[in-house]
Amino acid sequence: MDVAPQTSRLEIPGAGPAIPGSSGAELAHLDFEDERVAALQEQRLAQRRRFIERLQGEGLLLVFGLVFAVMWASSRYFLTVANLLTAASVVSILGIMAVLETLIVIVGEIDISIGSVMAATSVMIGLLVTSGVDVWLAAVIGLAFAGAVGAVNGIITVYFKINSLVTTLGTYSIFLGIAYVVSNTMTVNIGGEGFGKLGSGTILSVPVPVFFFVAIWATVFFVARFTVLGRHIYATGDSYEAALRAGIQADRLRVGLFVAIGLSAGVAGILVTSELGSAAPQIGDPYLLSVVTAVILGGASLRGGRGTMFGTLVAVAILGVLQNGFALLQFSSFLENTVIGCLLIFAVLTDRLVRRAER
Repeated sequence: MDVAPQTSRLEIPGAGPAIPGSSGAELAHLDFEDERVAALQEQRLAQRRRFIERLQGEGLLLVFGLVFAVMWASSRYFLTVANLLTAASVVSILGIMAVLETLIVIVGEIDISIGSVMAATSVMIGLLVTSGVDVWLAAVIGLAFAGAVGAVNGIITVYFKINSLVTTLGTYSIFLGIAYVVSNTMTVNIGGEGFGKLGSGTILSVPVPVFFFVAIWATVFFVARFTVLGRHIYATGDSYEAALRAGIQADRLRVGLFVAIGLSAGVAGILVTSELGSAAPQIGDPYLLSVVTAVILGGASLRGGRGTMFGTLVAVAILGVLQNGFALLQFSSFLENTVIGCLLIFAVLTDRLVRRAER
């Protein structure tokens, strides 16, 4: 009597290729080993990233301490309460924009239109006030305008698939040109004692802009570190396609971040306008290079997926000490620009070396 040949489960059509001499238990063991090796590799990569971030953070603190010591030794006016408070007020404007710029860079984009958004916000406030609009209402309208510019940047970048560097470079030129044309390069004096205290007033002897910066930094730090939104930002910057497959609304997220950086530039423009007591198209000129330098120097990667609020905070402090020290020593502003440019190149090279070390 013929006996039908028995078919192994490993040879059933559609079940995948059989491995000669392998049982189901052996294959399961191999799969388990592969998963274990992959998990160990991911764990080692995460440990290496944490080590690199810690090394970068400690290096930044060392640089800050060195710069602080040099400026202290160079000027007897540097380490005074009045000077440090003044420096903190000035650097707070830079910090307000750098914090939100960090999120933009983490998500894999960049916004260099912030200087022109500051200028356009200031000019809009001046024009509205001279037209009889209340200064506070003018500030609110200027802030809404800044957010709208951010939305335009986001929509063009995300939905029209144009590189964010190109997009924001274009809008930077557009709105800076508009600010100069509309204002005729003239400054406009703005009254209002209450409004003036917004940028130049103090609370417990601490300048008001410092409180704005601390509040914005603390909020963004909490969001980036402890919320689902923060995890989505890092995930989108690390891999846009993987974020989409995971169900993250990556496009809406990126547009929202562009709106946020626009609003931060608007807040900075309002504070500077309040401090100066006048609206002028020149107020945003010093901040373009400084903001981007602070973000990259703080450890954020231009390729996205990496960056910390602590790193940005220390980098902002470094730039603030440098700017204040150069002013006290009466160095040329051109030398300051040279140093900031060198720091930017150094930061980008450091980012490249970190990427190579991770690989």
